[in-house]
Amino acid sequence: MGKKRKKSASTPRVKRMNRNSRLQSAAASWLKSYNGTRHIRAYRKYFGVDAGTAITELRILGVPLTDDAVRKAKESEKASTRAKQARKEKRLRRQQEQQVSEVPWSDETFAYIAGYTGWGFPYGITWEEMERFADQDSLDATLPPRTWKSPHPQTDEIWFIARPEGEEVPFDLEEFLRYHAEADKSVTKF
Repeated sequence: MGKKRKKSASTPRVKRMNRNSRLQSAAASWLKSYNGTRHIRAYRKYFGVDAGTAITELRILGVPLTDDAVRKAKESEKASTRAKQARKEKRLRRQQEQQVSEVPWSDETFAYIAGYTGWGFPYGITWEEMERFADQDSLDATLPPRTWKSPHPQTDEIWFIARPEGEEVPFDLEEFLRYHAEADKSVTKF
């Protein structure tokens, strides 16, 4: 059995340091090797800290910082924070719009997907069928509703049941009684 290897961290070591470690590292190597003029920006980028921390630690190390450079660094950080927040809000708005527009039970072919076959093909009501249903509904809405007293065109034995919307549905009492009589006979008693 071989030795187990330690899992290496994905974040660089200098970005995982605490304040004391950063101050020692900066005093020992970073300040000596840095020859730029933008100390705050470089310190933030190298050690992965915010502007306030960079300013405090650079002052502890004795780096001369102008008031103008400190003000610009703080303003820059505030601006980047506002921009990041704006991007986040924009992304959330876009996601919410997509969730509203994307209905999981419809796609470009089907207005309503009732289910899927064993092979994964959807089945349901297509957009063309939905348009026909909508046309039929609008046509039905233009016709006056039948009243209780109007007979069925084929026989006088069929009654009408009124739905709450005012639409009437044909109802055959004899067929209803026959169906329930057969259903009662088919039920076995224990």
